[in-house]
Amino acid sequence: MDSKARQLLGKANEAREIEQDYLKSLEFTDQALITFQQENDPLGIAETEASRAIVFKLLYRQTSDHNFLLLAESAASAGVNIAKASNNKEALALPLFELAKIKDELGNFSEAVSLYQEAIDNMLNNPPQTHNRMSVINDMKVHLATSEYKTGDKQALNRVLEALSNLEKEPDISKYNQDAWVSGAYMRLADILKDDDPEKSRQYLYQAKEIIDNNPELKIRLSQWEKLKQTIN
Repeated sequence: MDSKARQLLGKANEAREIEQDYLKSLEFTDQALITFQQENDPLGIAETEASRAIVFKLLYRQTSDHNFLLLAESAASAGVNIAKASNNKEALALPLFELAKIKDELGNFSEAVSLYQEAIDNMLNNPPQTHNRMSVINDMKVHLATSEYKTGDKQALNRVLEALSNLEKEPDISKYNQDAWVSGAYMRLADILKDDDPEKSRQYLYQAKEIIDNNPELKIRLSQWEKLKQTIN
């Protein structure tokens, strides 16, 4: 059975992903943070800061208020620093991954690539047991390769497709996460190819939509899809 702190973090993630109640998610995140400290669990503390960063990132996307993206960057950076200070190598991968995604969103693609690679290395060599799954690594590889493509490495497209194929073949996570990650991968493909290959971009865009339409829980992903569609001819 999960610890009390991990149950609270689960409630925070559910409020964020399923209910889109970001205030409620932040409240559960604060409770989880205090409880992880009481349980002497630095991995949990670092993971909680990564979760908080996701909330701020979603608030940025909802409001277009850049301050939320700066708060997301700060929370993810705090998670990385807490993990490093704890000397618990298992605590590093998730906050590193979230910080990489925020750098990516800020347009700092080279920095994002470096952080994605560091997150993957940590996940391979020091995996947190609660997230030790190939699907997690393949999702990270999708993000890494799409960011590499944005830096000008066109060969990275093949690596995106390989990681996506592996992600589709290895559904070792919940259906919600599987559908969210696979649809997200197709959307990242659509985004990076919208200028280089508009036809393929539209194809990937609607492959993502098919997954989203078949899972009514993917409300956040649907909102992201609608915004992306506006940028693709």
